[in-house]
Amino acid sequence: MKIIYISDFDFKASGYFNLSTPLCSGLIEKGHELKVLGLGYKGDNHTYPFSIIPATNFQEITAMMQNLVTVWPFDRIVVALDIPLQEQLLRIIGTRPDNVKYIGIMPIEADPLVMDWAMILALMNKQLIISKFGTNEARKVGINADYLEVGIDTEAWRVPIKEEKSSLRQSFGLAEDEFVVLTVADNQERKNLSAAFEIFSNFHKDHPNSKYILVTRENSPVGWKLRSLANTFGFGNAIMIFERGLPFKQLWSLYAMSDVFMLTSKAEGLGLPLMEAMAMGLPCMATNCTGMKELLDEGRGYLVGYEYKHIDPFGNGNRYWINTTEGSKVLSCLYDKRLPLNNLGRNFIEKRNWKNGIETLDKAIRE
Repeated sequence: MKIIYISDFDFKASGYFNLSTPLCSGLIEKGHELKVLGLGYKGDNHTYPFSIIPATNFQEITAMMQNLVTVWPFDRIVVALDIPLQEQLLRIIGTRPDNVKYIGIMPIEADPLVMDWAMILALMNKQLIISKFGTNEARKVGINADYLEVGIDTEAWRVPIKEEKSSLRQSFGLAEDEFVVLTVADNQERKNLSAAFEIFSNFHKDHPNSKYILVTRENSPVGWKLRSLANTFGFGNAIMIFERGLPFKQLWSLYAMSDVFMLTSKAEGLGLPLMEAMAMGLPCMATNCTGMKELLDEGRGYLVGYEYKHIDPFGNGNRYWINTTEGSKVLSCLYDKRLPLNNLGRNFIEKRNWKNGIETLDKAIRE
């Protein structure tokens, strides 16, 4: 079939890029023809078996689709974006030929799924949700959504050997006995980075031979002034901040030289950085809620309880505030025990693969 695929294709800062490239490659292998309209794509060189047409907004995408429908009549529209953006696109597209089906791929990051968004999902011919948590939330309100399994390249995200970890630490000026906590998260309210700083601060007071590595968007207009915040919490000399969009080798190195991965988000549709850390055998701790619970449940990681929750303006979804005291205790426990590689987490990630997700998408396209 002829497919228009629309998503965020910013190579440096998009989780949807990491989601979409294996799906699009899989669709090509399935024999489909594909035109990718990439929001945020800046013409980066790539070796993927499909072309990407850059687009800056939905108006441009609509114009491209209007041109394509005459010279390249397509059968399906696949859109991988957050629900509010899908809503905008559906409104701009308006009516479409009956034979052109709309398939939406998205996370549902919080419970419950508000009816306003459920009505948006109902306009789609098929809804594919990237977590079992989100799929269940959609089904609770009558949306017959399917779960789309997200995989990860466990050969690329491999467990480092001891010598690699030592060498990397030396190159970054870290001592062998320093305990390194890693967070990879955007600098915005949902990621709850102030709670992560409080957890690390309490831990660092008792364990001064510790460092905090943060991969984020340091100068986010809606984020914290991170270095000032670290100074406020008393560990300004113990933090290393890296800008998101790092080359893979450098990002892998940061995971490889760390001792634990910490994610304090108030809600997550899944949590790709958690999956990366699990694949590399890192002990992981995160808030006991939403997609994070799905990943770390059954002993695959350390789920930290929440102190309270509130209803957020974004989709009226619940936001869960991690218990910072409990979080610091978990770090101390990990420090004292120096836990071995988390094989349960690694084994869980190894069992996930893109084949299942591609099969799910292919089935939805052919229906």
